[in-house]
Amino acid sequence: MMLQPWPNLIPRPDLPTIPKTAAIPPAYFKLIQTGILPMNWWLPTKEPTSDAIDGVGIHAFATVGPAMTSSDLPAHFLPFAKTGHQYFGFDLQQEPRQIRYIDTEVDQWLTVAMDLPAFMKQLQPHEAKLPEISVDPQIFGHMAVIATAAEWPALFDYAREFMAGQAIGPWLRWLAQSKEEAKRQVGMEEFHFLTRYQPNFLTPNDTLTLQHVFG
Repeated sequence: MMLQPWPNLIPRPDLPTIPKTAAIPPAYFKLIQTGILPMNWWLPTKEPTSDAIDGVGIHAFATVGPAMTSSDLPAHFLPFAKTGHQYFGFDLQQEPRQIRYIDTEVDQWLTVAMDLPAFMKQLQPHEAKLPEISVDPQIFGHMAVIATAAEWPALFDYAREFMAGQAIGPWLRWLAQSKEEAKRQVGMEEFHFLTRYQPNFLTPNDTLTLQHVFG
């Protein structure tokens, strides 16, 4: 399954990390060689989760770095994904390494796959849609990278409502570099909207750069 990299133009939020240790299947480190943001990111579940009644999302796979720890997690659980209080990780007590989902806020523990390949096969594509509340920057970044041109207007609505001022400019510059004409077009439309009605969302540098690109 293809994983997309975090865009170089976009400031990196607090993304997950995992130590490179023999306790983790080598296939995991091969998986993240190309990126960390999954195109197929929705995991169907038999129980309701904090995300939905029938599934849960995974937004970023951990790159090599320190282990993510929490007093609410068991010592034999090594996370490879974290969004707020939701974790996916390896059960180091099991061989092969079973995949578990833990939500520490609601004390939910699920075994979601018997190993990493089985977990990856279960992940499904899902629409890039955000709730009408503020979400972790990791989630917005993931949705933005995988969104179609048709899904971007709703992401812009979210960004103007919930994101810090001047955070949209880097995403417009990223869209301007897209190989997809439809994405460049939706970026241009948002740029013209902001310059006319909400110029405070753009830095002077972003405005000059985007004027040169979009005209």
